[in-house]
Amino acid sequence: MTNPRRKLEEDILALFERACRLRELAVAEHLLRALEAATEANDPDRLADGSGALADAYHAVARMRPYRRRSR
Repeated sequence: MTNPRRKLEEDILALFERACRLRELAVAEHLLRALEAATEANDPDRLADGSGALADAYHAVARMRPYRRRSR
């Protein structure tokens, strides 16, 4: 059975990825902060070891293409 705290992190990650796909970057930033807070509160050791939903979010950021405004 999935740990409810880990499930919360996975749910936040899914919303973060959706916000990134939609280029809702301000929302994605808040969700990333929420994911950092949840990870720190639930399992601070995972902040350093590069595993879990937070690491997946950081990898998603690294894969993002630069944002370009559309010309009007």
